[in-house]
Amino acid sequence: MPPERKRKSYQLLMDLVRLGGLLQKTGNEFFRGRGLTQAQFNTLMVLMYTRPMGCRQNELCDLLLVKPANVTGLVGRLHERGLVTRKVDSSDERARLVSISAKGRKLITKVEPDYYGEIDTVMEVLGNPEVKKLSESVAKIQASIADRGLLSHFGLKKENSGGA
Repeated sequence: MPPERKRKSYQLLMDLVRLGGLLQKTGNEFFRGRGLTQAQFNTLMVLMYTRPMGCRQNELCDLLLVKPANVTGLVGRLHERGLVTRKVDSSDERARLVSISAKGRKLITKVEPDYYGEIDTVMEVLGNPEVKKLSESVAKIQASIADRGLLSHFGLKKENSGGA
């Protein structure tokens, strides 16, 4: 690869890392005022929309792209607040099924419109063609990482690497 291309690729990577950090800080601030963390919100969203009948904690790890120890603590804190329920999986007594509770649904229903409004505010600087092209570019980078087998280094699976 020519040196100029390397520098441009590196600069783009650093810009994406910085953007990720800015988005993380923006999200932290948004959720702080709503009594949630981003991880808690994401977990509740997965349980409400992706797995409305509930799922095992290890499946949550795959869906959220996090390690099991993180999900255990996360689910525990949500359970303490009454936002999720946990019960023993009847097909495997070692496993726990996690479901969003009525209280969790109520909270998501309250926070979700503001969340999407915040996303719209951040993204309004891009037109639809730019959003589409950026989404396609991000998907290509994610596929490249998955194809190189790098996800396994983080305990992640290829099928969960794409954008949502």
